[in-house]
Amino acid sequence: MQTNDHACNKLSLLTPIGYQHGDCGYCKAEDSSQRTPNSRASYYASSNSLCPHHYQILMDRGWRRSGTILYLPDAARSCCPHYTIRLPAADFKSGKDQRQSLNRWNRYVLGEKYIKEASIKYPKSKAEKKQENDFNLLSTVHEPERTTVKPDIPPEHIFTVTLEPDDFTEEKFALFDNYQRHVHHEGDDDISKAGFKRFLCSSPLHRHNSNGSKPLGSWHHCYRLDGRLIAMSVLDLLPHAVSGVYFLYHSDFEKWSFGKLSALREAALALERGYEFYYMGYYIHGCRKMRYKGDYRPQYVLDLHEFTWDPLDDEMRRLMESRSYASMSKERARMASLEGKESGGDEPPSKASKQDVDAAAASDDPANVAGEDIKHPIPLEASSSGLSLLELGMPGLTPLPDLHRQVDLDTMQVHLGRDGVHEMQDIVSWHSGAETESRSIKGAIAEYASAVGPEIAKEVVCDFSR
Repeated sequence: MQTNDHACNKLSLLTPIGYQHGDCGYCKAEDSSQRTPNSRASYYASSNSLCPHHYQILMDRGWRRSGTILYLPDAARSCCPHYTIRLPAADFKSGKDQRQSLNRWNRYVLGEKYIKEASIKYPKSKAEKKQENDFNLLSTVHEPERTTVKPDIPPEHIFTVTLEPDDFTEEKFALFDNYQRHVHHEGDDDISKAGFKRFLCSSPLHRHNSNGSKPLGSWHHCYRLDGRLIAMSVLDLLPHAVSGVYFLYHSDFEKWSFGKLSALREAALALERGYEFYYMGYYIHGCRKMRYKGDYRPQYVLDLHEFTWDPLDDEMRRLMESRSYASMSKERARMASLEGKESGGDEPPSKASKQDVDAAAASDDPANVAGEDIKHPIPLEASSSGLSLLELGMPGLTPLPDLHRQVDLDTMQVHLGRDGVHEMQDIVSWHSGAETESRSIKGAIAEYASAVGPEIAKEVVCDFSR
């Protein structure tokens, strides 16, 4: 469907899959002896046709995609809660180790001979030297590229970075094959061209340019050294975001900290192309290998109850460590409840202590607001309970009263194959079930609308033709 000025001239189609539980790969990687299976759950949908504008809305509600599958993790029922984070590109402050990695790579590409000759032939002014001391992300990132080097001084290597369609090529698959074998230690049974295509090529996002110049959709950011593809980022470019999907590099270049180099380049891409934010995927505080994303600052964490953004600071990290999942809006409600109890409703509330909050969080009293986190059933129990997600209270869902105020479920659009697009109320069995009956059509659509949110529910066609 065409949406405002984003030039999406194709239908956005989503097929609800539903709520499913499964094993968690993150906690197993940390300490498999301490974890039990079936410890995570998500709500799933799939799409073969999706406008980048619509995917932007979904990401800002906690969703991500893997190939054509989209999913919203259930933060309340996960051993390793997934937090959507984003970095405002204009505010990015690089760390010392990040700058060192970038400068080390630049020196390797350019070579000592080039650097020496350039300093003699093109001496810097005092103003330029002062500016050089103040790290500039864009100029440093582009310094070793073929289009930037001095035309009359040959560098040690020819380095290019290009934004290309996310199409399959043998060159890209060879890089993927090497990366999966050497970094993830996979074998022949795990690596295939079909799997590579399904996972990292042929995205459902419509690829086009917004206003004729700003690329949108899914792309491959390809790094070539002396004509050889040595690394590649898979990126979703959205109206307000550069979203990192996956990154792979050749094992020959493992020592060059390409993870840091790619993150800096993607932040730079967001800054220079006007995407505003850089999304690095989920931040998983309970997994040491995923905490590095917090080193790119300032990061902000999505609150799944108010859909607002809070700083990933020391306070947020403490909250992540002390709660089953962190929500600043819930924490403010807890604090307000404790302060109200202290004041007895007659006096101005005083500030509750950390000990008060921790004691309340550990309470088994169902009436205690601060005890909410420990009341959620585990994923296996939740998925087999027969309860609607609207009754389970999954974070990230729009509550039914709010949904009623914003969406008319009867007039939501559904695609029925050759019969085309209709309204839900045209389905014969539409009125035979209740919104909280998850096994009825109306119940399934109510869950779907609650998970994707009012804007998507009203604009995107629900696809039952697949």
